[in-house]
Amino acid sequence: MARQGAGAGGEITAAFPGGGIAGSSTGTATPAASPYQVAVEIEEQMYSPAFGNIAVRDSRGCCSGFTAGVTKVLFIVHLLAFIALTIFLGVKASSHQSPAYKPFSNFIPLVSSVIVSTIAACFWIILAVTNSPKAIKTSLWSAPIFALACDVVILLVGDGAAFGIGVLIVVFAVAAALYSCWATGPRLRHASALLSTSVSRAHLPPTTSFIVIFVLLATFGYMAFWTAAISCIAAADGHFMNYQMAYVAALLVSMAWTMQVLRYFVYVAVAKLAYARLVYGVRMPGGVVEAFCGTIMGPAFGDICMGAMAVPVNSAVRGFARATKTATGGNDEFICSGKGCCLVVSEKMLGRANRWGFVHVGARGKAFCVASRDVWSLFVLRGIAKLVDSDLTGSFCFLSSVTAGALASLVAGSWALAMDRDQKKLALPVAIYAFLIGYYMCRMMIAWPQACVAAYHVAYAENPQNPQLGTLIPDHLRELEALSADLPPRVVDSSDYIDDS
Repeated sequence: MARQGAGAGGEITAAFPGGGIAGSSTGTATPAASPYQVAVEIEEQMYSPAFGNIAVRDSRGCCSGFTAGVTKVLFIVHLLAFIALTIFLGVKASSHQSPAYKPFSNFIPLVSSVIVSTIAACFWIILAVTNSPKAIKTSLWSAPIFALACDVVILLVGDGAAFGIGVLIVVFAVAAALYSCWATGPRLRHASALLSTSVSRAHLPPTTSFIVIFVLLATFGYMAFWTAAISCIAAADGHFMNYQMAYVAALLVSMAWTMQVLRYFVYVAVAKLAYARLVYGVRMPGGVVEAFCGTIMGPAFGDICMGAMAVPVNSAVRGFARATKTATGGNDEFICSGKGCCLVVSEKMLGRANRWGFVHVGARGKAFCVASRDVWSLFVLRGIAKLVDSDLTGSFCFLSSVTAGALASLVAGSWALAMDRDQKKLALPVAIYAFLIGYYMCRMMIAWPQACVAAYHVAYAENPQNPQLGTLIPDHLRELEALSADLPPRVVDSSDYIDDS
């Protein structure tokens, strides 16, 4: 949406009785601000079918726009460097091929993992859209089961590294199984209803699938280069091949960043469409074409590249804090020095870099950090920050992606193990690479329903009285309050929940 002119910005100071956001000038008396409120300047453009475009100042800010622009350029340069590295490794592999290289034990299993992960991702997205309760329940039990099945293949390799990874997988499977036992009752029912309601009320046009198809084709193209590059590392021999670990590390970082960018590209484009329908009850002007072109060619793409780095880092910090809390069993001395520091850092990062901010990146054209700050401040102001952060639909996306990755790893690892029964050197790296391929492929495609849920949360935070949203969130809040009244009081830490960002 094009910005028009400049006007005075406002602040999020208090909620109107009708659920609006306090602006810079109004004659309506506002209630006292929440003690948890964070004053944030709003400089945005809103589209309203009743009042038209409201001209306000640009909310991006020169610093944020500059950072996003630099990140966008850096991402493009990284892709060019990735292609150059792939060509270099291909030339080395064709001119100095190792006699021990077996393409049927390396390249072909990785290609099969791309196909298997695509099929698994399509299964999850169809199930999530058509039968949300079954999708969430299935992800809760399938992730530990397929992880253990994948672990069997890895343990058959028989070396120390495989044993260490196998132990970690068993720990994860047990933790996921315990989590599935905990994620029942009101939380599970609310997550199922929220996923179903947000997808259905977003009324996304059928052409939205073309966004996912385009990104899927782009992913196939990238993965074709990536699998060729990683296979050439095993095939090449001679000079400059003494840095194989550096090449592998560079390729893994490239895959992680690229797939996160593609994932959040889908996320922003779909959230753009869902937000217009949920907030205003109308189809976004320009439809899918505008959502696609505006995201890929506008300033939002730079914010996506930046957010694709920041959000996973925050998730890692929060995950480390939760793991530390569990491992220490609540030891105060260790918590104050380690876990407490991590939580303080992660909470500050959450207010500046979170996946819900991508909704305003697409719908309002804000810079990523500004959008994350504004959206999280709204969540705190409405009293739903903890509810949003602990939403099980995020866990569903994570566990379904783990299932897809484990399935791809199971197929590719078994293939590599069967083709190289004597040395078994390639089975472990092939299984790891296949898991990452399957995980990221599914995360990219499952971003569609996750974006609808995020748009629903943001729409409710902006106006709880919005008739498009119903009473799903207020009903769940009352249900949780009733349950907490029947239980003995306990200190609840938002870090107790899975953060899948």
